[in-house]
Amino acid sequence: MDILLNRRGGVSVRDQLVTQLEMKILSGGLAPGERLPSVRSLARRLEVHHNTVSAAYGDLEAAGHVELRRGSGVFVRKGGPAGPDDARTLDQMIRLALHLAFRRGHSGAAIRTAVERWIAAAPPDRVVVVDPEPPIGELLVHEIRQALHAPATSCTLEELERNPALLSGALALTLPYHQEAFARLMPEAAVEVVTLQTSDADRKAIQTLPEGAIVLVVSHCPTVLPFASVLLRTIRGEDSLVETRLLSQSREWRRLVPAADLVYADALSAETVARARPRKLREFRLIGAVALERLRAALAVVVPRLAAGKR
Repeated sequence: MDILLNRRGGVSVRDQLVTQLEMKILSGGLAPGERLPSVRSLARRLEVHHNTVSAAYGDLEAAGHVELRRGSGVFVRKGGPAGPDDARTLDQMIRLALHLAFRRGHSGAAIRTAVERWIAAAPPDRVVVVDPEPPIGELLVHEIRQALHAPATSCTLEELERNPALLSGALALTLPYHQEAFARLMPEAAVEVVTLQTSDADRKAIQTLPEGAIVLVVSHCPTVLPFASVLLRTIRGEDSLVETRLLSQSREWRRLVPAADLVYADALSAETVARARPRKLREFRLIGAVALERLRAALAVVVPRLAAGKR
């Protein structure tokens, strides 16, 4: 029985051993009722500790592939795997599919190619915000989770360069300022480029302020403050006083709240700012409705769920 172990590949010897034995069982290389080598003989042959082989055999027994007969050894179970409806875990489902594919005569290479094709075609199951500044990543992640109820995390470009697997199975989201750097780093990755926007309701609230009004902007993220300041001045010109403060500068923005005609706070700051009881508070969002709809469509599951009565 040929088993090849790679001690430098980053995968434990135990996992390699379990996988190769499992594939031999599923493909018929080890027939039902066939006896596996003893723990000590296989350990000597592979030059591994006997506990490693024993643990691997235990994993195969737990998965239902082999049975331990006291005093006789470890044998491949007869009768094959259960039906698909009896699969309780993802691993069991995959084992059943592999068993069927091998039984129908498909090679390991053909199965691998088909699986890779299906995985590549699958919709992303989460969003990863990629931004050089962690605070803006945290803010965008918070907005996505609240609006879409979807899994979302964030990382910097440097973190992604060190570990490209952070985007495995995910849809990347980045701002236009970082689009080129992201494309150079991950040219094949699925990505949505989101432009920071102001809603029509927020624009109207700013436009209807009296001349000389004081507008206070409070944000968790330093990057947001200059953007907000420029935007407010673009809408109102110079006839309003715009003050911007970080949420962490609590003493400063609390001092300004009583005098402000309008207070804007981002999604991570609004609850804290509300406790200071501003006269008028608006929570602003960086991701607009159109961009959210694009994200929602990208995350949509393309395979319809079975109706409850057909399970």
